[in-house]
Amino acid sequence: MMSRKTRSLSTRKSPLLTIMGFILSLAAVVMLVGFLNQSDEERQQPGITEQIFSYSGFTRVIEQEEVKFYHQLAKREVDDIDNSDLLDQRTKAIAQSVSAQFYLGNKLGLYGPYSLTHLQEQMKIENAQRKVDKKNGKAIYGPEQFDIYSYYQYVASNLEVKIIDYLAANADKPLLTKSRAYFEENIALYNHADQIVYSITDNGSAEEHTIDWSQLKSLDNADAELADILRSGEAGQEFSYTFGNLQRTGKIISRTDVKTDFTQQKIAITSDFLKSGYYKQLLQQLSDNNPVTFAEN
Repeated sequence: MMSRKTRSLSTRKSPLLTIMGFILSLAAVVMLVGFLNQSDEERQQPGITEQIFSYSGFTRVIEQEEVKFYHQLAKREVDDIDNSDLLDQRTKAIAQSVSAQFYLGNKLGLYGPYSLTHLQEQMKIENAQRKVDKKNGKAIYGPEQFDIYSYYQYVASNLEVKIIDYLAANADKPLLTKSRAYFEENIALYNHADQIVYSITDNGSAEEHTIDWSQLKSLDNADAELADILRSGEAGQEFSYTFGNLQRTGKIISRTDVKTDFTQQKIAITSDFLKSGYYKQLLQQLSDNNPVTFAEN
């Protein structure tokens, strides 16, 4: 009898436990969904622009040997200026800019920790490799051997390209908004004629020509007025102008245009925007937030 009661009691509890388990499971799912949604926002990484602006509080102390290096770079830029104050200002500005770029490259994982000593060591390795390549008959691009100034230019210019490519490929909303504005302000650089077929009549003799957009730049030197007409003209447009002692007439027979879509070309356009001056603005902001100081003699 006791065993029957035990089985009967257990049977009566089972539906209640099932319902309670279902309710708890449902509540857990609801809480998990809410947590995941909230956690996505909380864990969302700051955009690349915000990251750059957040890099602050780092002060780099530059020793005298490195100060002399920047001083020589400054002298090369302002060789005709004897004003020592201006030269000192330019030395400090170069030191700030160089440190900011290499600091940014390091933060983005594109370059190791920067120092003049490290740069000199890397130059020795590069020069040794170039000696080997020359001995083995391999092509060498640039100088056969670098000095520290030419090597710095080589490394710095390559790093700038890498950083701009990285920023363009990882552009956040603020950067893309600025890039789109740049695109719309410079739409003529992106929407232009791909190929133009036109005729020119000189002294009653007509000739037909085909020209593409890149060739228009060469035509600017040879016949600037015709280049302007073709660049801005429409298919079917007739024109006339004076070329030297000749009165020329002509007609744009056909024109094929290139239309650029920002969304499809956003990386290339963002790169153009950065090169147009915004990259230097970012470096200046980085310099302001992470100043350099010169060590005392």
